[in-house]
Amino acid sequence: MEVDTGSDNFLHTNPALYLAFNGEHDQSMARFIHTILAEFNAGKTVLDVGCGPGREVAYLNQAGYEAVGLDNSEPMLAWARAHYPGLSFVDGSQANFSLQRQFDALYCVGSTFLYNFTNEEVRASLRCFRQHLHAGGLLYMDMRNAAFFLTQEGQRWLTEELTEQTTVGGNMISLSTRFGIDPINQLLLRDYRWTVPGQAPIVERLRHRLLFPQELALYLSLSGFRVLHLFDQPAPHIDIYERARPLEFSEQLQGRRMQIIAQAV
Repeated sequence: MEVDTGSDNFLHTNPALYLAFNGEHDQSMARFIHTILAEFNAGKTVLDVGCGPGREVAYLNQAGYEAVGLDNSEPMLAWARAHYPGLSFVDGSQANFSLQRQFDALYCVGSTFLYNFTNEEVRASLRCFRQHLHAGGLLYMDMRNAAFFLTQEGQRWLTEELTEQTTVGGNMISLSTRFGIDPINQLLLRDYRWTVPGQAPIVERLRHRLLFPQELALYLSLSGFRVLHLFDQPAPHIDIYERARPLEFSEQLQGRRMQIIAQAV
């Protein structure tokens, strides 16, 4: 079975598998978002763009925020609504959603933003983010770092096959990944091969836009944001995040993740 490219991929249409490969009980990202909101004195209304199965939305609501989740995957929205009844999850695409309200903070994590493949889509999504934030509102984004692929470790990722395994419903599922680069379109090509017991292998060809740090900073500036921090550490999508000391950012930007904290102006 082969699945075409795009954002509607095997993980995004299988919430249980998504959680198995992303740590079903891992609240690292939720804790980090909570830390950022508190550190920068954001208000209580928060929008999660690309909320997936809704873990972060649920965590923030328990912490006293009014968090709303937005996603364009019906299976993810159905999962979130079933597991977190009473919370708000809405259908929408990041480049053109309209909720008819503004929030104190907005976050977009897990490389959701990199499904904007063109410059026009990048600008449209950032404009949409800005329209849904109060002046002075906080924006936090987390995504793959294009600059990582210029490092020795990033170059290794482009030449070797990466393999992961996890157990879902008593079955061992394997994922093999090969990366490539489409230079002219500035895309990361991701060839995934899922091995599920009792099924033919599922092969996907997916894409992520590659954005470099200063490129993204320029897009933010042109879209009505002021960049506060552009950093690669802490990286809660990679490491377990537990706040034990004042928040410090590493701005070397050689790590796998690029993160941005910006303010709507």
